[in-house]
Amino acid sequence: MSDPAAWQPPQYGAAPAWTPPPKPGLIPLRPLTFGQLLGTPFQVLRRNAGALFGSAILIQVVVLLGTLLIVGGVTGLFLYRLSRATDADRDAITAGGVAAVILAALVTVALSVIASGFLQGIVVIDVANGVLGHKPRAGQLWRATRGRRWALVGFVFLVGAGFVVGIAVLGGIVAAIVIPGAVNGGSGAGALIAVGVIVGILLFLGFLVLWAWVWAKTSLAASAIMLERLGVRAGIARSWRLARGGFWRVFGAQLLVIVICSVATQVVSTPISLVFQFAVGAAFPTGTPSSLTGVDTTSLTIAAVSYGALLLFTLVIGAVTSVIQAAAGVVVYVDQRMRREGLDLTLTRFVEDRQAGRPLGDPFATPQFAPQPAPGTW
Repeated sequence: MSDPAAWQPPQYGAAPAWTPPPKPGLIPLRPLTFGQLLGTPFQVLRRNAGALFGSAILIQVVVLLGTLLIVGGVTGLFLYRLSRATDADRDAITAGGVAAVILAALVTVALSVIASGFLQGIVVIDVANGVLGHKPRAGQLWRATRGRRWALVGFVFLVGAGFVVGIAVLGGIVAAIVIPGAVNGGSGAGALIAVGVIVGILLFLGFLVLWAWVWAKTSLAASAIMLERLGVRAGIARSWRLARGGFWRVFGAQLLVIVICSVATQVVSTPISLVFQFAVGAAFPTGTPSSLTGVDTTSLTIAAVSYGALLLFTLVIGAVTSVIQAAAGVVVYVDQRMRREGLDLTLTRFVEDRQAGRPLGDPFATPQFAPQPAPGTW
């Protein structure tokens, strides 16, 4: 018999043990699982709570104070003039006052858009630094967004304007169908109104589907504008390309984060609202008075403290959810670039170069093989 050892396969040595991809900071440097896409945005705020929460609260307070000063000031001036107007001038002052209040409301909407753009830029920079293991302070985040803030504000304004225009077009179509039937009357008026309502519902559902698709395809533009220093149009085109082939991941992850934040907000805010209503009911058992004359100080104090607590809670929960939802888009952006462009390899090489003391480049720059847009804001 031959030696059994002669039939053994040659031994080449043990295979090297598997090592997980590096995780210098917020996420492992590899394409993320869907669970990681959902969980990481909540870790962003916890990891750098001071800088992010403080910035978000500051922005929320500025918007609130701006709204109170602008809308409250214009409304107060309008009511003051109306109280001193003669009968001949009352109609003109009323029309002018209503127009001024509407204009003031539009100014506060613009203020909210600017604030949203600023906050998104801060979150994008923080998440990008978190991926590489950095934890920047609030001042560093604000300085890092310099030069890109208004491009991001332009993108946010464009998205909001697109939604408003779409709703306005739907309203115009429905009104064109319903109003003639309501004005002319007759036997066919009811049927025409019913048709208008059905058409409006179908168009609205179709618009929601279209809007969800467009929103998902453009949701990565804020990250591209900030990290790749692109203009608004180039950032939208870049987002469109990155979302190609991964629509359901891009859409589903961000939508679920929004739903989770909404449900959590409702769960937490419902008891707070009930406590506020109970406090107001205890302060004014016969109903809220039309005048504060004769109301005791204790009742006013209870109502003021409860309202202040509710307002503070609204600011805090708004700051938390806005940061988490903005972070979801950045995490999805990084994941899509790792899947489509090998960004994980670039980030790994960046971390290795940093540890070795070699010169560092910009790891989030647009890759050479991607179409290069023309520089500029628009």
